[in-house]
Amino acid sequence: MDESFYVKVNGIIYEVIPEENNTYTIFKWGAEYTQIVRNKNLKWMRIDYKTDMPIVEVNDEVEDIGEAIVKHLA
Repeated sequence: MDESFYVKVNGIIYEVIPEENNTYTIFKWGAEYTQIVRNKNLKWMRIDYKTDMPIVEVNDEVEDIGEAIVKHLA
């Protein structure tokens, strides 16, 4: 597992912990907030905690966090 890092999105600082298979655990204000994954179509999606399956929805916050992750890793 890689080291955690921080990204700033819309004035909010998120801690990002890389997991396996393009999955990231996101912390917001010091508490676990969500998990996100990047699919094969390069779309960022939240992961449902109960089913561990990606949630298909329009979520600008998740997309913005994902893009900040891409920029950080570039």
